[in-house]
Amino acid sequence: MTALVIAAVAPEGTSTIRGMYHLRRGYGSLLPKSAALGAHLTIDQE
Repeated sequence: MTALVIAAVAPEGTSTIRGMYHLRRGYGSLLPKSAALGAHLTIDQE
């Protein structure tokens, strides 16, 4: 699942990934760490 996030931030524009419950459960620090690298991620409640 983390590979999908990396693939989604690589191109320009907006990418959408559905079924993020695995990342929310196991990668709680993903947003802050990605933001430190320059990524702009948001998670919408499903």
